[in-house]
Amino acid sequence: MATIINNRSTLTTDPIRNFRFLVSFIPQDTTNTTLSKLKTATFGFTSVSGMAVTTDSIPYREGGYNTTVHQIPGQTTFAPITLQRGVILNTNQNWEWMRNLFATVQAGGSTRSITQNFRCDLEISVLSHPLPKGGSEEGAAAATDHVAMRFHVYNAWPTSVAYSDLNAGDNALFVEQMSLVHEGFDVNWAADLSTQAASF
Repeated sequence: MATIINNRSTLTTDPIRNFRFLVSFIPQDTTNTTLSKLKTATFGFTSVSGMAVTTDSIPYREGGYNTTVHQIPGQTTFAPITLQRGVILNTNQNWEWMRNLFATVQAGGSTRSITQNFRCDLEISVLSHPLPKGGSEEGAAAATDHVAMRFHVYNAWPTSVAYSDLNAGDNALFVEQMSLVHEGFDVNWAADLSTQAASF
């Protein structure tokens, strides 16, 4: 009969939870008055979805070796990321970011100069739960939370901003949803509960 050496779960063997996370926006151009309101601002969201990468294959047939079809890596594409949160007073950053893209059509002329960049990097921090020893206690700064995973998303910009329906018969929250396209992401994991997932 096999002997089970470790049959008890611990914080280090538990999978990472998916409900504690923060999203930081890092504008590439701090001179842009529209995006400079963000300046590496960190927000909480209800959900973040679309963290996926796919590499297309290119089938290749060769006369000298034609018993099988070669599969060669092609272009890599990253799925759009969708962020969702409840609308709070004076939180118009997402709308202003989106509006900056179509200002030429809306206002008859863009206020963005050729040197200003509408793209932004994102850092998504997945926090541990429950808090490991030495983590943030009640009343302590959120910066001491243990970061189990960290995604860094490159060159993101919004393709859509949508708001939930208004319905007097509902008992619900007014929700904003934003979809971002980007040019790739990287992921870092924490080695253990005493170290943070490294920043990029």
